[in-house]
Amino acid sequence: MDRPAHGIVDLHVHLFPPKMYEAVWDFFETRNWAVHHEYVEDVARTLTAHGVTLAAGLCYPHKTGVARSLNEFMESVGEKYPLFRPFATVHPDDADFREQVDYALASPHLHGFKFQPLVQMFDVNDARLDYLYERCQASSFPLIMHVGTAPVANEFVGVKHFRKLIKRYPDLRVCVAHMGGYEFNEFLYLMDEHPNVYLDTTMINVRTDLFDATWYGDEAALLRHADRICFGSDWPHVPYPYQEALDSLPRFPLPPKALVGVRGKNALCFLKENED
Repeated sequence: MDRPAHGIVDLHVHLFPPKMYEAVWDFFETRNWAVHHEYVEDVARTLTAHGVTLAAGLCYPHKTGVARSLNEFMESVGEKYPLFRPFATVHPDDADFREQVDYALASPHLHGFKFQPLVQMFDVNDARLDYLYERCQASSFPLIMHVGTAPVANEFVGVKHFRKLIKRYPDLRVCVAHMGGYEFNEFLYLMDEHPNVYLDTTMINVRTDLFDATWYGDEAALLRHADRICFGSDWPHVPYPYQEALDSLPRFPLPPKALVGVRGKNALCFLKENED
């Protein structure tokens, strides 16, 4: 595997405080989803052992009233681990929602926002979120969203929600997780008109029996936007080894030169990081 000179960049890693990690693991066990039980320090070791030199650390509140503590935790991770670029989180039902938006944008250790409407159960077009979108668009502050229908769906995910959002905020810097699956082409075609929209490869083209992870899409459109496809692993909440996430990348119909960018440079551009 050709690794980029600056190392592999993983744009989709989950970091939680210990008790929240354990609650998430308990949930997955009820679904027969054999995820890896690794705390932050373990995740850092696993990523480093596989050549990762930078990773976006993601978390999200499953309920109201915990975003503040999660953001403080993520700040502490950013202070302790140079490997991670922690993302902040919010919940629109929180009374201090706007305060947390301002807090994250001002923090030197928080580098974006993560939305998981499948779990958080909110509409990405909720008018209360406009304050966040306006500020993020103005400053090109990144967002990562799980807004596709893979591997399961509810009324809060699907390209129709994202299409409405990006029409209202056309310059928003946002990465759609899981290649936008299962609406692969719909998200790719939106990239034609929105140069700040990216996709990550998380859990797509991996070998698993839990769901159909195969990428089905327009190869010409994928190649057209190859410089905005970023590697993501979803570690540690996946039922396969970390190497399998890396091995999924050559299964995309992309030339070797483009895959080098997928492994690193593209995510650096999304994060607005220097390659040096």
